[in-house]
Amino acid sequence: MALKARIAAGAAALALAAGGAGMAGTLSASATTPPCGSDNCSSIWSLKFHWPFPLDVYHGASSYGQPIILFQRSNSDPAQDFVVTPLGSVDSFFDHGRGLISPEFDQAYGHQEAFEIQYQPSGRPSNFCVGTQPDQTANPGDPVSLYPCGASASTIWAQDTRHRDGHSPVPGYFAYINGETDSFSDPVVLNYPAGNPTDMPRIQLNVQPLSTYSDGTIFDNQLWNGIGEGPT
Repeated sequence: MALKARIAAGAAALALAAGGAGMAGTLSASATTPPCGSDNCSSIWSLKFHWPFPLDVYHGASSYGQPIILFQRSNSDPAQDFVVTPLGSVDSFFDHGRGLISPEFDQAYGHQEAFEIQYQPSGRPSNFCVGTQPDQTANPGDPVSLYPCGASASTIWAQDTRHRDGHSPVPGYFAYINGETDSFSDPVVLNYPAGNPTDMPRIQLNVQPLSTYSDGTIFDNQLWNGIGEGPT
């Protein structure tokens, strides 16, 4: 099930909690990892490598600027524990989000769903979310790391339903637009660079302009499943 469908089914009223933007209750999915506190953790993986290689915090450290990678799936690895926090539509978040996102971003993506991805190893909220460098325009090639949740648009993502991958045999994959993009006709999105998750040194995720093939299909390294309902 796509993130948008889960938000529509269960999102609570938008609230700004101390230490970061959030909902009255976070949205999390059926886990491919053990329970994350009172919730289940979400797994996030790309269409290119699928569920065996989900998002992972390098070395598992809950620290500012810690790189985000893909790593072999494990039911006992807390470095893969994330909770997706829905923020409502970009429009509603712009109206209530204390100016974290720009009017231009709202105008371009107002009907898309906004969310944060918080790192929550073994059920312990870290107050760090997946994003780019805070308070800086997200440029092509900028690395994706952990940064304070709710502090800037860098940890806000918009699920791009306008470019849903209609050609994929696996439904539910979307591009994730970074909230600090300033190129609205060619936004930067969550991207896995060239290489493989097993490569050494580990490859850090970055943001790159949304890329499509001639038939309009988005590159598979820029399409993500953000729910975590993969095979167990």
